[in-house]
Amino acid sequence: MEEEEIIRRAAKLINDRIKEYQENYAVRDKQDLLSMCVLHYATSSLKADKKVTTEDTEVAEKVYQLDHLLNDFFSKQ
Repeated sequence: MEEEEIIRRAAKLINDRIKEYQENYAVRDKQDLLSMCVLHYATSSLKADKKVTTEDTEVAEKVYQLDHLLNDFFSKQ
């Protein structure tokens, strides 16, 4: 049930994007519109993956620094 809802939402996003491309560009071939849509979402996915990776790295570095500070603090007591 949950997966079906996700698929419906994805289909709506794709259809809305295709409609937007039809209105803004002189492209009428459905295959070209689908290709443009796939490129858009693939690019968005890669950007999101890169952002998550960067944020994960930053969080891991902060945790390491905090761990180091706590170890220093408790080793002095």
